[in-house]
Amino acid sequence: MSPTPNPTIIFVSNPQGVPVPGEDLVYRQDITIDIDNEPLNGGILTKTVALGIDIWVRHRMGYEYKPNTPILGYGIGVVLRSENPKFQVGDHVQAPSYREPFAHYAVLSEATASARVLKNDVGLPWTAYLGVLGLAGETAWVGYKAYAEAKNGETIYVSTGAGTVGSVVCQVAKAEGLRVIASAGSDSKVEFLKEIGVDVAFNYKKQDVGTVLKENGGVDIYWDNVGGKALETVMGCMNKYGRIVICGIASEWNVPPTERHGNKSLVLALAKNLTINGFIITDALAKFGDFNFESEVTRLVEEGKMKVRTETSDKLEDAMKMLVDILLGVNEGKGVIMFS
Repeated sequence: MSPTPNPTIIFVSNPQGVPVPGEDLVYRQDITIDIDNEPLNGGILTKTVALGIDIWVRHRMGYEYKPNTPILGYGIGVVLRSENPKFQVGDHVQAPSYREPFAHYAVLSEATASARVLKNDVGLPWTAYLGVLGLAGETAWVGYKAYAEAKNGETIYVSTGAGTVGSVVCQVAKAEGLRVIASAGSDSKVEFLKEIGVDVAFNYKKQDVGTVLKENGGVDIYWDNVGGKALETVMGCMNKYGRIVICGIASEWNVPPTERHGNKSLVLALAKNLTINGFIITDALAKFGDFNFESEVTRLVEEGKMKVRTETSDKLEDAMKMLVDILLGVNEGKGVIMFS
């Protein structure tokens, strides 16, 4: 049997700023795979069902990806062959160790150690398991439960509130009786924030963050997805004994370390008795557990009480542009590549 085409996105070089499709990342259609005879080394061979586009892919370009190898991400595949008794042909598998190649087919060997079978008994779209029920949703749920220390009636501000992480935080906080302020970079995203119940939703490109927060009585909890100048500004608007949860630095992913913004408001951490926690989801899970993430959030999604926005494409090559859009903040939802 002749080899099967296996189009793949290849990492070429670590860019200085935003990756350039065709230069730093290349879509290769000439790669093939022998589905029947490819060595599995105790692992599994999968056909990709869906791939999520996540901002941390950019970060991994600087230290993990090797030139002329596939970029790796968070995806779902259906098992075609297996040498691991944990997985049967036909199982839908997710490899949460970020080892899913951006390709139509993949051999997962070491990655199977942390992979899991997705039962999806309730018949949710597979996109849900790459967004609200995937890494992003888990990051929001666990980080909030572990670090927000929220009290009914307090005010939380969520930057990039319309993204998957931000929108989950907004909805969890609202359900717990908090007043929610959130910002986004387009009017359509602001409308989505209003749809999910955000009390004060605004476009940070049109309204000054500091002014909005001060006009609304300051902030008890800041969920920080952007870092940089925004963090410095919000620290000036924090109420006494406030908590800051640092989840991401979207404003500085493409900035060389020597040019990143230096925070001039740290003295306020002392003056206002602020608590600042940064976290990586894998470390938080190891320390706190998952706070019943899968069962609780699956129920909320089924009941229509947890919503996120998703952008999909059926073309693998579109993953490169989707990643660029996320880094530039012009995406309108969680990017997912869906395979036929």
